[in-house]
Amino acid sequence: MTVKVQVPHGMAWCTGGRRVVDGEGATVGELWEGLADSHPELMWRLSGEAGEPGRWIRIALDGQKVPQENVKQAPLEGVTIVAITVMEAAPAAAPMGSKNPF
Repeated sequence: MTVKVQVPHGMAWCTGGRRVVDGEGATVGELWEGLADSHPELMWRLSGEAGEPGRWIRIALDGQKVPQENVKQAPLEGVTIVAITVMEAAPAAAPMGSKNPF
């Protein structure tokens, strides 16, 4: 299933300047893995060590927030827009020139 993914504010530089990208998957977990393949620079900043959404990341499906503990299993059936938000003051929100944040 194809959905529109809203890139976090200020991070469109990781997706060639696009604020909305297409993604596919039956669940948020599958979508996340696909985005890691198509937009590795963005997803490196948004993911934890195991490849899951980082602790600073919040996901909303058609405007409905998904609880952090259930995010990877959340189904995308009937969903049109997946919004990814980085919590304020999160380290992932700052653009960096290298993959070493410190």
